[in-house]
Amino acid sequence: MLRQLIGCQRRIVLRGYRYFTDAASQDFTEGEKKIKEVLQTKFPGHKLIHVSDISGGCGAMFEVAIEAEEFRGLRTVKQHMLVNEALKKEIGQMHGLRIHTKVPG
Repeated sequence: MLRQLIGCQRRIVLRGYRYFTDAASQDFTEGEKKIKEVLQTKFPGHKLIHVSDISGGCGAMFEVAIEAEEFRGLRTVKQHMLVNEALKKEIGQMHGLRIHTKVPG
């Protein structure tokens, strides 16, 4: 039980570290790279796109945070629908996806 707790704490610390460090210095999984490329193409007015493989690197579950001008004037549900539509092909290979969207400013 203690090993599991320590492993869980380590993953949380590493995940937090990756989120707040310079993107150029990080090693991303292939899934993270692919999803980020798709989102950058689909949302050219983005200010921030962060993609994290929260399944431990196996590509089963991802968390995305997007701050984009394309979301202005849209309800959260519609924003999430746009992200789902952009990642339609990739979602078929996933177990789950957490989406966080925001309008700049």
